Amino acid sequence: MPLNFSQMTAADKVSLVTVTLLPIASLAGNAAADIALVVNVVLFLALSGGNFKSFFQSSFLRLAFAFWGWILICSAVSAFPSHSFQDSLPWIRFPLYAFALSHLLGKNSGRNLNYFIGAAIFGTLIELAFMLHEYIFIRRVDARLFGTFGKLIAGWYLTCFSLIAIFWCLEKLRHARISLQISIIIYLFVATVSYGVIITGEIMSTLFFFGSLILYLVIRNSYSLKSFGVVVIGLFVLIIGGIIVSVRDPLLYERLIHSITTRLPWMPSSDYNLPWSTGVTMAIQNPLIGVGPKNFNLYCSSLQTEGTLEELLRVTQCQWHPHNLYLQIADETGIFGLLGFTSIAAYLIYAAYRHSKSNLWVSNVPIILMSVIFFPIQTYSQAFGQAKNFYLWSLIGFASYLIRQQLKERGSDERL
Repeated sequence: MPLNFSQMTAADKVSLVTVTLLPIASLAGNAAADIALVVNVVLFLALSGGNFKSFFQSSFLRLAFAFWGWILICSAVSAFPSHSFQDSLPWIRFPLYAFALSHLLGKNSGRNLNYFIGAAIFGTLIELAFMLHEYIFIRRVDARLFGTFGKLIAGWYLTCFSLIAIFWCLEKLRHARISLQISIIIYLFVATVSYGVIITGEIMSTLFFFGSLILYLVIRNSYSLKSFGVVVIGLFVLIIGGIIVSVRDPLLYERLIHSITTRLPWMPSSDYNLPWSTGVTMAIQNPLIGVGPKNFNLYCSSLQTEGTLEELLRVTQCQWHPHNLYLQIADETGIFGLLGFTSIAAYLIYAAYRHSKSNLWVSNVPIILMSVIFFPIQTYSQAFGQAKNFYLWSLIGFASYLIRQQLKERGSDERL
C-alpha cells in the first residue's frame, strides 16, 4: 500500500512510525525495546480521546489490573519490598502494551500492520545476518548465539517478530492470489528463519517456533492434494535439514538433541533440576502470598545467610529464578497470584478459541500463539522483568489484533 504522508494526520503519522519501529528498536536489546514499548502505550493513551472508561470494559484489562493489584500487595508485605517493587510496580506496562498494540495495528486502513510486518521482516534479516556472522566466525564453545549488539535475545526475537512475519506470509498464501515468485520467496524465508532458530542453540525457542508451525499445519480445516504435498515435502526438508545441521555440530547436538532426553527440569540429570526443585519447595512453603516478585534469589540467599537453606528449601545453593513462568509466579505471589495469572491466560486462550471457531477453523493464528505462549512447561528468564516479557506480550498484542479485527468485521459488540 503506497504511503502518502501528506494525506495523513499527525496522529496517524506518529502511530505508524512508533509501531513500525518496534521490531527495529528491539534489535538493540532490552532497554531500547522497553522504550519502544512505553512509547506505544503512551501514544495509544494520548490518542484515545479520553475514552479510558471504555477500555475497562475489556475483560482482559480487568483481569490484568486485578493481577497487578495482587502482586503489588505481595511486594508490600514481602521481606524485601523495595527490591520487589522494582519489577511489580511497572509490570502493568506489558498488558497495556499488548492492548495498545492490538488497537494501533488496526489504524491507518491497514498501513500500520503492513509496515509493522515489513519492519519485522527487515529486522529478521538483520538478526539473521548478525547470527550467521557469529555462528561462522565468533562462536567457540557455547552453542547459544547472542545476535545483535551482543544481547542473548536471538532466539526470542525469531520466535516473536520473525514468527509474526511468517504467519502473516502463510496466511497470504492461503487466502490471497500470490505469484509463484512471491510464493518461492516466502518458502525460502520460512526455511531460512527455521534454520536460524535451530542454530541459536535455544531449546525453548526452537520448541516454541516449530511447535507453532506444526500446530498451524495440523489444525487447518482443509487441504488440497497439491497444498498437502507441498506441506509434507516442506516439513520433510526442514526436519532432515535440521537434524543434519544439529548432528554435524557437536555443540548443537549436545544442546538440542541430547537435551531432549537429559535436561527436562524434573530429571536429576538436568541443570534445570536445582532451580526447579527449589521453586517447588519454595511454593509449598510460601503458599498464600509467596516471597514477593523478583525476590526468588534474594529470599533464598537470606536463608543461606541465616544457615537454614538446607533445612527449609533442601538445597545447598541458590539460583536466580526457577526457569518456569508458572512456578515463579507461585513462588513469588502465592496461590492467588497463580490463579490470577492463569485466569488471564485462560481468558486469552478462550477468546482465541472463539475466534477460530467462529471462522470455521480457517483463521487459527491467535489460538496457536496463545496456546504456545501459555504452555506450562517452558523455561523463563523473569516472570515480572523486562527480558522475555517484551517478546511474549508482543505476540499477545498481535494475536489480540487479529481477534479484534475479526470482531470488528463481523460488527460484533464483544470486547476483548
